[in-house]
Amino acid sequence: MLRFYFEVARTAFRRQLIYRWANLAGLSANVFFAIIFSYVIIALYHARPAVSGYDVHDTLRYTWLMQALLMIVLPFSWNDLMQTIRTGDVVSDLNKPCDFYLYWFSREMGRNVYYIFFRGLPTYVIGMVLFGLGIPLNWQSWLAFFLVLPVGAMLGIAYRILYNVVAFWIIEARAMMTFAITIAQFLTGMYVPIPLLPTWLRGIVDWLPFHGFMDLPVEVFLGKITGTDLVFDVVRQLGWLFVLTLGVQLLTGVAKHRVVAQGG
Repeated sequence: MLRFYFEVARTAFRRQLIYRWANLAGLSANVFFAIIFSYVIIALYHARPAVSGYDVHDTLRYTWLMQALLMIVLPFSWNDLMQTIRTGDVVSDLNKPCDFYLYWFSREMGRNVYYIFFRGLPTYVIGMVLFGLGIPLNWQSWLAFFLVLPVGAMLGIAYRILYNVVAFWIIEARAMMTFAITIAQFLTGMYVPIPLLPTWLRGIVDWLPFHGFMDLPVEVFLGKITGTDLVFDVVRQLGWLFVLTLGVQLLTGVAKHRVVAQGG
């Protein structure tokens, strides 16, 4: 059975290879917005050299890493599952001899691997060339980053499957999708870096699952979260991963009783 899910992931990876021009357009958009945000940040830091332990170089790296991880963890307007519910194709997925959630999870993990190499790495390399971002020089930061990033990717998958499953009950669920993504992108640090938020708001965000999406991997990469704080954050986000996965499984189980297949 594990081989089946691996093949699903591999097929999803190969499927993404077809859309070369779409990826190039998306990469251009990531770089464009990262450049805009970068010059805004540089202008802001002219008034204050450091905020919450972050100087202008740290915040620039934070911004470019966010753009690099966006399509890996929280792709905007992902509604693949929602579309199968609208068209009725979800019936064939529900009847596959496998777990419905793990099937979609495997598809998204394969797609994530593609975006690591064809969107994430190129985006950050361009940032290095334009703004001299640099990379960590110690192996501890790299090891922690590569341990935390998969947790963020899995949280992102569970979250977007969760808001897509709502389409079983709502005929027009795209508004829910837009709301869910907007909230997530703000609380994960895409619009305003989490370390720059007021202390009271930062304290709330750190306890939400969105912290583990991209903010935690990025801060680990920058060396801002280490030691026992890192262990505590990882355990907390693994707890959220369990909760979100359980939520999807429960909603999917209820939804199966609502699906009616008509015809042959």
